Amino acid sequence: MAEFFLMPQASPTMEFGVLLKWRKAEGDRLAPQDVIAEVETDKAAMEIEVFDPAWLLKILVPAGAEVPAGRPIAVLGARPDEDIGPLLATLGGAPAAPAPAPAEAPPAAALAPPVAPSAEPPTGVTPYAWMGEAVVDAIMELPEWGGAEVIAAGRSRAAPAARKMALEKGLSIDQIAGSGPRGRVLRADVEKAATARPAPAPAAPPAPPAGEQVRNSQMRKTIARRLKQAWQEAPAFYLTARFDCDALVAFREQLKAAGLKVSYNDILIKACGRALKDVPAVNASWSDEAITRHAGAHIGVAVALPDGLITPVVRDADQKGLVGISDEMRALAARARDRKLQPDEYTGSTFSISNLGMMGIEEFTAILNPPEACILAVGAMAREPVVREDGSLGVAWGMRVTLTCDHRVVDGALGAEFLQALRRYVERPALLAS
Repeated sequence: MAEFFLMPQASPTMEFGVLLKWRKAEGDRLAPQDVIAEVETDKAAMEIEVFDPAWLLKILVPAGAEVPAGRPIAVLGARPDEDIGPLLATLGGAPAAPAPAPAEAPPAAALAPPVAPSAEPPTGVTPYAWMGEAVVDAIMELPEWGGAEVIAAGRSRAAPAARKMALEKGLSIDQIAGSGPRGRVLRADVEKAATARPAPAPAAPPAPPAGEQVRNSQMRKTIARRLKQAWQEAPAFYLTARFDCDALVAFREQLKAAGLKVSYNDILIKACGRALKDVPAVNASWSDEAITRHAGAHIGVAVALPDGLITPVVRDADQKGLVGISDEMRALAARARDRKLQPDEYTGSTFSISNLGMMGIEEFTAILNPPEACILAVGAMAREPVVREDGSLGVAWGMRVTLTCDHRVVDGALGAEFLQALRRYVERPALLAS
Protein backbone atom coordinates (compact mmCIF):
# COMPACT_ATOMS: atom_id res chain seq x y z
CA MET A 1 0.00 0.00 0.00
CA ALA A 2 1.35 3.47 -0.93
CA GLU A 3 2.48 5.69 1.93
CA PHE A 4 4.25 8.94 2.54
CA PHE A 5 8.00 9.04 3.09
CA LEU A 6 8.58 11.73 5.74
CA MET A 7 11.42 14.16 6.35
CA PRO A 8 13.21 12.44 9.23
CA GLN A 9 14.05 14.21 12.46
CA ALA A 10 17.78 13.55 12.45
CA SER A 11 18.49 15.17 15.82
CA PRO A 12 16.46 16.11 18.89
CA THR A 13 16.80 19.80 18.00
CA MET A 14 16.02 19.49 14.31
CA GLU A 15 12.82 21.20 13.23
CA PHE A 16 13.56 21.79 9.55
CA GLY A 17 15.77 20.16 6.96
CA VAL A 18 16.94 21.36 3.54
CA LEU A 19 16.57 18.74 0.83
CA LEU A 20 19.92 19.09 -0.90
CA LYS A 21 19.65 16.45 -3.60
CA TRP A 22 17.50 13.54 -4.71
CA ARG A 23 19.61 10.42 -5.28
CA LYS A 24 16.73 8.45 -6.79
CA ALA A 25 14.18 9.36 -9.46
CA GLU A 26 10.48 8.72 -9.74
CA GLY A 27 9.87 5.15 -10.89
CA ASP A 28 13.10 3.78 -9.35
CA ARG A 29 13.02 0.56 -7.45
CA LEU A 30 14.44 0.82 -3.93
CA ALA A 31 16.20 -1.85 -1.95
CA PRO A 32 16.79 -1.80 1.81
CA GLN A 33 19.52 0.73 2.78
CA ASP A 34 19.37 2.52 -0.57
CA VAL A 35 20.09 6.24 -0.22
CA ILE A 36 17.09 8.12 -1.53
CA ALA A 37 18.17 11.73 -0.85
CA GLU A 38 20.67 14.05 0.85
CA VAL A 39 19.41 16.40 3.56
CA GLU A 40 21.05 19.24 5.49
CA THR A 41 19.92 19.23 9.12
CA ASP A 42 20.68 21.68 11.93
CA LYS A 43 23.84 19.68 12.65
CA ALA A 44 25.26 18.41 9.37
CA ALA A 45 24.50 17.04 5.91
CA MET A 46 23.31 13.43 5.91
CA GLU A 47 22.07 10.72 3.59
CA ILE A 48 18.50 9.37 3.96
CA GLU A 49 18.05 5.64 3.55
CA VAL A 50 15.00 3.43 3.07
CA PHE A 51 14.65 0.33 5.23
CA ASP A 52 12.24 -1.76 3.20
CA PRO A 53 11.99 -2.62 -0.49
CA ALA A 54 9.69 -0.19 -2.33
CA TRP A 55 9.10 1.86 -5.46
CA LEU A 56 9.60 5.61 -5.55
CA LEU A 57 6.21 6.60 -6.97
CA LYS A 58 6.22 10.38 -6.45
CA ILE A 59 8.63 13.14 -5.37
CA LEU A 60 6.68 15.78 -3.46
CA VAL A 61 9.42 18.31 -2.64
CA PRO A 62 12.03 19.68 -5.06
CA ALA A 63 15.74 19.83 -4.26
CA GLY A 64 16.68 22.99 -2.37
CA ALA A 65 13.44 23.26 -0.40
CA GLU A 66 13.32 23.68 3.38
CA VAL A 67 10.92 21.13 4.86
CA PRO A 68 9.65 20.68 8.44
CA ALA A 69 10.65 17.44 10.12
CA GLY A 70 7.86 14.88 9.76
CA ARG A 71 6.40 16.39 6.58
CA PRO A 72 5.96 14.10 3.51
CA ILE A 73 8.64 14.51 0.86
CA ALA A 74 7.86 11.48 -1.32
CA VAL A 75 5.40 8.64 -1.90
CA LEU A 76 6.60 5.02 -1.76
CA GLY A 77 4.63 1.97 -2.79
CA ALA A 78 4.86 -1.80 -2.88
CA ARG A 79 4.10 -1.92 -6.63
CA PRO A 80 5.03 0.44 -9.46
CA ASP A 81 1.39 0.69 -10.57
CA GLU A 82 -0.25 1.67 -7.29
CA ASP A 83 -2.93 4.31 -7.38
CA ILE A 84 -1.65 7.18 -5.22
CA GLY A 85 -4.50 9.59 -6.00
CA PRO A 86 -6.39 9.11 -2.73
CA LEU A 87 -3.17 9.52 -0.76
CA LEU A 88 -2.24 12.70 -2.60
CA ALA A 89 -5.73 14.05 -2.00
CA THR A 90 -4.99 14.18 1.71
CA LEU A 91 -2.36 16.83 0.92
CA GLY A 92 -5.02 19.10 -0.53
CA GLY A 93 -3.20 19.23 -3.89
CA ALA A 94 -4.29 18.32 -7.36
CA PRO A 95 -3.98 14.67 -8.38
CA ALA A 96 -0.79 13.83 -10.13
CA ALA A 97 -0.38 11.38 -12.96
CA PRO A 98 0.86 8.03 -11.73
CA ALA A 99 4.52 7.28 -12.22
CA PRO A 100 5.28 5.23 -15.37
CA ALA A 101 5.96 1.59 -14.81
CA PRO A 102 9.67 0.71 -15.00
CA ALA A 103 10.95 -1.78 -17.53
CA GLU A 104 10.85 -4.71 -15.14
CA ALA A 105 7.14 -4.18 -14.32
CA PRO A 106 4.82 -6.86 -15.78
CA PRO A 107 3.47 -5.77 -19.20
CA ALA A 108 -0.05 -6.68 -18.20
CA ALA A 109 -0.09 -4.44 -15.16
CA ALA A 110 -2.87 -1.91 -15.61
CA LEU A 111 -2.78 1.52 -14.03
CA ALA A 112 -5.85 2.50 -12.03
CA PRO A 113 -7.49 5.73 -13.16
CA PRO A 114 -6.75 8.80 -11.06
CA VAL A 115 -9.23 9.60 -8.37
CA ALA A 116 -10.53 13.15 -7.96
CA PRO A 117 -9.48 14.78 -4.71
CA SER A 118 -11.95 14.81 -1.90
CA ALA A 119 -13.68 18.14 -1.41
CA GLU A 120 -13.26 17.78 2.36
CA PRO A 121 -10.17 16.80 4.28
CA PRO A 122 -10.16 13.42 6.03
CA THR A 123 -12.06 13.17 9.29
CA GLY A 124 -10.14 14.58 12.22
CA VAL A 125 -7.77 16.58 9.97
CA THR A 126 -7.63 20.38 10.27
CA PRO A 127 -6.46 22.22 7.12
CA TYR A 128 -3.98 25.10 7.17
CA ALA A 129 -2.57 27.26 4.42
CA TRP A 130 1.09 28.16 4.01
CA MET A 131 2.60 29.98 1.01
CA GLY A 132 -0.47 29.23 -1.07
CA GLU A 133 -0.36 25.52 -0.29
CA ALA A 134 -2.86 23.61 1.80
CA VAL A 135 -1.25 21.88 4.76
CA VAL A 136 -3.04 19.54 7.14
CA ASP A 137 -2.42 18.74 10.75
CA ALA A 138 -1.98 15.05 10.08
CA ILE A 139 1.22 15.63 8.11
CA MET A 140 2.69 18.56 9.98
CA GLU A 141 5.94 18.38 11.91
CA LEU A 142 5.99 16.72 15.28
CA PRO A 143 4.61 18.96 18.06
CA GLU A 144 6.89 20.75 20.53
CA TRP A 145 7.81 18.74 23.62
CA GLY A 146 4.88 19.09 25.96
CA GLY A 147 2.36 19.55 23.11
CA ALA A 148 -0.27 22.29 22.96
CA GLU A 149 0.03 23.06 26.66
CA VAL A 150 3.56 24.37 26.20
CA ILE A 151 2.60 26.45 23.20
CA ALA A 152 -0.40 27.87 25.05
CA ALA A 153 1.89 28.79 27.91
CA GLY A 154 3.62 31.26 25.63
CA ARG A 155 6.47 29.44 23.89
CA SER A 156 6.52 30.45 20.24
CA ARG A 157 7.06 27.95 17.47
CA ALA A 158 10.34 28.78 15.76
CA ALA A 159 13.04 27.14 13.68
CA PRO A 160 16.39 26.59 15.46
CA ALA A 161 18.11 28.99 13.09
CA ALA A 162 15.49 31.64 13.88
CA ARG A 163 15.95 31.18 17.65
CA LYS A 164 19.72 31.47 17.30
CA MET A 165 19.49 34.62 15.18
CA ALA A 166 16.99 36.20 17.59
CA LEU A 167 19.37 35.50 20.50
CA GLU A 168 22.31 37.04 18.60
CA LYS A 169 20.31 40.15 17.74
CA GLY A 170 18.88 40.53 21.24
CA LEU A 171 15.26 39.95 20.19
CA SER A 172 12.51 38.07 22.03
CA ILE A 173 11.29 35.23 19.83
CA ASP A 174 7.87 35.42 21.53
CA GLN A 175 7.32 38.92 20.19
CA ILE A 176 8.11 38.17 16.54
CA ALA A 177 5.21 37.44 14.19
CA GLY A 178 5.86 34.21 12.28
CA SER A 179 5.04 33.67 8.61
CA GLY A 180 5.64 29.91 8.60
CA PRO A 181 3.14 27.08 9.15
CA ARG A 182 0.84 27.75 12.10
CA GLY A 183 2.72 30.98 12.82
CA ARG A 184 6.18 29.39 13.00
CA VAL A 185 8.91 32.04 13.21
CA LEU A 186 11.46 31.74 10.39
CA ARG A 187 14.87 33.39 9.86
CA ALA A 188 13.26 35.87 7.48
CA ASP A 189 10.88 36.95 10.22
CA VAL A 190 13.76 37.61 12.61
CA GLU A 191 15.67 39.55 9.96
CA LYS A 192 12.58 41.66 9.28
CA ALA A 193 12.08 42.35 12.98
CA ALA A 194 15.74 43.28 13.42
CA THR A 195 15.56 45.72 10.50
CA ALA A 196 12.43 47.37 11.87
CA ARG A 197 13.90 47.78 15.34
CA PRO A 198 15.79 51.05 15.86
CA ALA A 199 19.51 50.55 16.34
CA PRO A 200 20.54 50.80 19.99
CA ALA A 201 22.62 53.78 20.97
CA PRO A 202 26.31 52.88 21.10
CA ALA A 203 27.62 52.28 24.56
CA ALA A 204 29.89 54.95 25.90
CA PRO A 205 33.53 53.84 25.72
CA PRO A 206 35.07 53.05 29.08
CA ALA A 207 37.15 55.80 30.55
CA PRO A 208 40.85 55.20 29.91
CA PRO A 209 42.95 54.50 32.95
CA ALA A 210 44.78 57.45 34.32
CA GLY A 211 48.31 57.70 32.96
CA GLU A 212 51.40 59.82 33.31
CA GLN A 213 51.67 62.97 31.20
CA VAL A 214 55.17 63.82 30.02
CA ARG A 215 55.54 67.46 29.06
CA ASN A 216 56.93 67.94 25.55
CA SER A 217 60.44 69.28 25.53
CA GLN A 218 61.41 71.86 22.98
CA MET A 219 63.47 69.22 21.22
CA ARG A 220 60.42 66.96 20.93
CA LYS A 221 58.31 69.86 19.66
CA THR A 222 60.91 70.68 17.03
CA ILE A 223 61.16 67.05 15.96
CA ALA A 224 57.37 66.84 15.69
CA ARG A 225 57.12 70.05 13.70
CA ARG A 226 59.89 69.24 11.23
CA LEU A 227 58.91 65.63 10.61
CA LYS A 228 55.25 66.58 10.21
CA GLN A 229 56.34 69.14 7.65
CA ALA A 230 58.44 66.56 5.80
CA TRP A 231 55.65 63.95 5.89
CA GLN A 232 53.01 66.36 4.60
CA GLU A 233 55.01 68.34 2.05
CA ALA A 234 57.58 66.00 0.55
CA PRO A 235 56.32 63.31 -1.89
CA ALA A 236 58.67 60.59 -0.68
CA PHE A 237 59.43 57.18 -2.17
CA TYR A 238 61.72 54.37 -1.02
CA LEU A 239 64.47 52.29 -2.63
CA THR A 240 65.83 49.21 -0.86
CA ALA A 241 69.07 47.42 -1.74
CA ARG A 242 71.07 44.53 -0.27
CA PHE A 243 74.84 44.88 -0.06
CA ASP A 244 77.31 41.99 0.18
CA CYS A 245 79.43 42.74 3.23
CA ASP A 246 82.08 39.99 3.36
CA ALA A 247 84.75 42.43 2.17
CA LEU A 248 83.48 45.11 4.57
CA VAL A 249 83.76 42.73 7.55
CA ALA A 250 87.25 41.67 6.52
CA PHE A 251 88.28 45.31 5.99
CA ARG A 252 87.17 46.31 9.48
CA GLU A 253 88.96 43.32 11.00
CA GLN A 254 92.14 44.53 9.34
CA LEU A 255 91.65 48.00 10.82
CA LYS A 256 91.07 46.51 14.29
CA ALA A 257 94.16 44.36 13.91
CA ALA A 258 96.10 47.54 13.15
CA GLY A 259 94.79 49.14 16.35
CA LEU A 260 92.39 51.54 14.61
CA LYS A 261 88.98 52.03 16.26
CA VAL A 262 86.65 52.43 13.30
CA SER A 263 83.00 51.35 13.38
CA TYR A 264 80.86 50.16 10.48
CA ASN A 265 78.91 53.40 10.83
CA ASP A 266 82.12 55.40 10.39
CA ILE A 267 82.84 53.50 7.19
CA LEU A 268 79.30 54.14 5.93
CA ILE A 269 79.67 57.89 6.58
CA LYS A 270 82.79 58.00 4.42
CA ALA A 271 81.13 55.78 1.76
CA CYS A 272 78.08 58.06 1.57
CA GLY A 273 80.32 61.13 1.26
CA ARG A 274 82.14 59.55 -1.70
CA ALA A 275 78.86 58.40 -3.32
CA LEU A 276 77.43 61.93 -3.03
CA LYS A 277 80.46 63.26 -4.88
CA ASP A 278 79.97 60.62 -7.59
CA VAL A 279 76.23 61.46 -7.89
CA PRO A 280 76.04 65.15 -6.93
CA ALA A 281 72.38 65.56 -7.96
CA VAL A 282 71.41 63.63 -4.82
CA ASN A 283 73.39 66.02 -2.61
CA ALA A 284 70.65 68.61 -2.94
CA SER A 285 67.66 70.30 -1.29
CA TRP A 286 64.35 71.70 -2.49
CA SER A 287 62.86 75.17 -2.38
CA ASP A 288 59.99 76.66 -4.36
CA GLU A 289 62.43 78.82 -6.33
CA ALA A 290 65.19 76.31 -7.11
CA ILE A 291 66.91 73.01 -6.33
CA THR A 292 70.19 73.69 -4.56
CA ARG A 293 73.05 71.28 -5.26
CA HIS A 294 75.51 71.55 -2.40
CA ALA A 295 79.25 71.78 -2.84
CA GLY A 296 80.13 69.87 0.32
CA ALA A 297 79.02 66.38 1.38
CA HIS A 298 77.88 67.09 4.94
CA ILE A 299 76.51 63.93 6.55
CA GLY A 300 74.04 64.17 9.43
CA VAL A 301 74.05 61.09 11.69
CA ALA A 302 71.03 60.39 13.89
CA VAL A 303 71.96 60.04 17.57
CA ALA A 304 69.30 58.86 20.06
CA LEU A 305 68.72 60.90 23.22
CA PRO A 306 66.47 60.16 26.20
CA ASP A 307 63.72 62.48 24.93
CA GLY A 308 64.32 62.44 21.17
CA LEU A 309 67.18 62.47 18.69
CA ILE A 310 69.59 64.87 17.09
CA THR A 311 71.75 64.73 13.98
CA PRO A 312 75.28 65.98 14.53
CA VAL A 313 77.00 66.70 11.22
CA VAL A 314 80.26 65.35 9.83
CA ARG A 315 81.26 68.02 7.32
CA ASP A 316 83.04 67.21 4.08
CA ALA A 317 82.89 63.51 4.90
CA ASP A 318 84.27 62.57 1.49
CA GLN A 319 87.56 64.36 2.24
CA LYS A 320 88.23 62.97 5.74
CA GLY A 321 89.99 59.79 6.68
CA LEU A 322 88.22 56.94 8.46
CA VAL A 323 90.09 57.50 11.71
CA GLY A 324 89.32 61.23 11.62
CA ILE A 325 85.61 60.50 11.04
CA SER A 326 85.63 57.99 13.90
CA ASP A 327 87.21 60.45 16.35
CA GLU A 328 84.87 63.24 15.29
CA MET A 329 81.75 61.08 15.64
CA ARG A 330 82.66 59.92 19.14
CA ALA A 331 83.18 63.52 20.23
CA LEU A 332 79.96 64.74 18.58
CA ALA A 333 77.88 61.88 20.07
CA ALA A 334 79.25 62.56 23.56
CA ARG A 335 78.44 66.27 23.34
CA ALA A 336 75.01 65.46 21.95
CA ARG A 337 74.15 63.26 24.94
CA ASP A 338 75.44 65.95 27.30
CA ARG A 339 73.37 68.59 25.45
CA LYS A 340 76.52 70.55 24.64
CA LEU A 341 76.41 70.62 20.86
CA GLN A 342 76.85 74.01 19.24
CA PRO A 343 74.35 75.04 16.51
CA ASP A 344 76.96 74.70 13.76
CA GLU A 345 77.50 71.08 14.87
CA TYR A 346 73.93 69.95 14.22
CA THR A 347 72.80 72.19 11.35
CA GLY A 348 73.68 72.39 7.67
CA SER A 349 73.64 68.68 6.78
CA THR A 350 72.99 67.80 3.13
CA PHE A 351 72.33 64.06 3.62
CA SER A 352 71.45 61.94 6.67
CA ILE A 353 72.05 58.42 7.94
CA SER A 354 69.83 56.59 10.46
CA ASN A 355 71.41 53.33 11.61
CA LEU A 356 69.26 50.94 13.67
CA GLY A 357 71.23 47.87 12.64
CA MET A 358 73.15 47.97 15.91
CA MET A 359 69.78 47.42 17.65
CA GLY A 360 68.96 44.33 15.59
CA ILE A 361 66.57 46.02 13.12
CA GLU A 362 66.96 44.26 9.79
CA GLU A 363 65.19 46.78 7.55
CA PHE A 364 63.16 49.98 7.97
CA THR A 365 62.31 53.31 6.35
CA ALA A 366 63.18 56.77 7.66
CA ILE A 367 61.38 60.10 7.32
CA LEU A 368 63.20 62.88 5.47
CA ASN A 369 65.15 65.45 7.43
CA PRO A 370 64.14 68.69 5.66
CA PRO A 371 65.39 70.36 3.56
CA GLU A 372 67.53 67.36 2.58
CA ALA A 373 66.47 65.33 -0.45
CA CYS A 374 67.47 61.90 0.93
CA ILE A 375 68.03 59.91 4.11
CA LEU A 376 69.54 56.43 4.32
CA ALA A 377 68.07 53.84 6.73
CA VAL A 378 70.68 51.19 7.57
CA GLY A 379 69.69 47.72 8.80
CA ALA A 380 71.67 45.09 10.67
CA MET A 381 74.45 43.06 9.10
CA ALA A 382 73.80 39.34 9.29
CA ARG A 383 75.08 36.10 7.81
CA GLU A 384 72.66 34.90 5.12
CA PRO A 385 72.44 32.04 2.61
CA VAL A 386 73.44 33.26 -0.85
CA VAL A 387 73.73 31.96 -4.40
CA ARG A 388 77.16 32.81 -5.77
CA GLU A 389 77.91 33.86 -9.34
CA ASP A 390 78.97 30.31 -10.24
CA GLY A 391 75.63 28.96 -9.02
CA SER A 392 76.98 27.45 -5.81
CA LEU A 393 75.32 27.98 -2.45
CA GLY A 394 77.08 29.63 0.42
CA VAL A 395 76.81 31.87 3.48
CA ALA A 396 77.80 35.51 3.38
CA TRP A 397 77.46 38.72 5.34
CA GLY A 398 74.69 40.96 4.04
CA MET A 399 73.06 44.29 4.91
CA ARG A 400 69.90 46.02 3.68
CA VAL A 401 69.61 49.76 3.29
CA THR A 402 66.59 51.84 2.29
CA LEU A 403 66.95 55.26 0.69
CA THR A 404 64.05 57.68 1.28
CA CYS A 405 63.91 60.19 -1.57
CA ASP A 406 62.10 63.49 -2.04
CA HIS A 407 60.60 63.00 -5.47
CA ARG A 408 60.68 66.73 -6.12
CA VAL A 409 64.49 66.48 -6.25
CA VAL A 410 65.39 62.84 -6.84
CA ASP A 411 63.72 60.52 -9.34
CA GLY A 412 63.82 56.74 -9.18
CA ALA A 413 66.69 56.27 -11.61
CA LEU A 414 68.78 58.92 -9.84
CA GLY A 415 68.18 57.30 -6.45
CA ALA A 416 69.15 53.92 -7.87
CA GLU A 417 72.32 55.43 -9.33
CA PHE A 418 73.30 56.72 -5.90
CA LEU A 419 72.75 53.26 -4.33
CA GLN A 420 74.91 51.71 -7.06
CA ALA A 421 77.70 54.15 -6.20
CA LEU A 422 77.28 53.41 -2.50
CA ARG A 423 77.36 49.65 -3.20
CA ARG A 424 80.70 50.07 -4.94
CA TYR A 425 82.29 51.51 -1.80
CA VAL A 426 80.62 49.13 0.65
CA GLU A 427 81.50 46.01 -1.31
CA ARG A 428 85.02 47.31 -2.13
CA PRO A 429 85.90 49.24 1.04
CA ALA A 430 89.60 49.39 0.18
CA LEU A 431 88.63 52.29 -2.11
CA LEU A 432 87.91 54.31 1.03
CA ALA A 433 91.39 53.92 2.45
CA SER A 434 92.78 56.62 0.23
